Amino acid sequence: MKKYIITILVLFFLIILAVGGYFVYGNFKTKESNSTDTLISKATSEIEYLSSHIINIMNEINNISYPNYKIVNEEIEASGASSDTEAEQTSNQSSGQASEQTNSTAQENTINTSRIVSDNILSSRGQDIDWNELNSKVQELYSSWTTIMMDLTSLNVNKDNLLKFNQTLDSITKNIGDKNKSEALINSASLYNLISSYIREFSKDTEKISVFNVRANILYSYAYTENDDWAKVSEYIGKAKQDFSNLLNNQINNINKIDVINKAYILLNELEQDCNNQDKNVFLVNYSNLIQELQNI
Repeated sequence: MKKYIITILVLFFLIILAVGGYFVYGNFKTKESNSTDTLISKATSEIEYLSSHIINIMNEINNISYPNYKIVNEEIEASGASSDTEAEQTSNQSSGQASEQTNSTAQENTINTSRIVSDNILSSRGQDIDWNELNSKVQELYSSWTTIMMDLTSLNVNKDNLLKFNQTLDSITKNIGDKNKSEALINSASLYNLISSYIREFSKDTEKISVFNVRANILYSYAYTENDDWAKVSEYIGKAKQDFSNLLNNQINNINKIDVINKAYILLNELEQDCNNQDKNVFLVNYSNLIQELQNI
């Protein structure tokens, strides 16, 4: 009887130990999962930061800014003002009051107005490049990369690919020092392609991955316009269209972004036509509009 009681107590103890262990393990796995999710969220924000920074650097190489708008003030003459003024001039001259009356009439028939006009990006393309400013922006990437690399390493992103970031950044720094636009653009596009590969390794957001892939290919196509390498431009636009098809096929889940996605797709097709026409000026306008829309998806 005594042995029987001891056996029951041992079994009861083992059951308590097993249940307790299960809950401790479950709690540990939950905390681990939450920690991983937090790290993924942080890394995604860091990659988005790198994305914006690299695009800004590439745009500044050609003094490209997103379409801006400015207000222009104008003075216009009201309809019928000219004939009325002439009639009053004739009448006033007969009474010896021409000068004073004419000025008064002209003021009364002038309307101050304003209109919004686009500040065309092409007007700034011929300006000198601020290489010192570009170098400062690249140095900011060096400063932020150490922390970002540690987070990506924790997410098991390929270490060899991570090492390529600094190597590519070194190449861009040399290109800027040499004032070599074409190489700076191509290496910057390669840098963007690297961060696109990083997010593919840790993110489960297929939409975000597709957007990064599209951006990377568009930036490559933009870079190769500098050398008028239209074959390469066409190649990367084709790749961008393939990746963009993932966004088009998933519009049900992107109901709030349908308008932006459709607009971006129209601009992508216009960019392809610009490439076929080998029209660099129009290409850069549509590129600027497209890359801005892609930032909103």
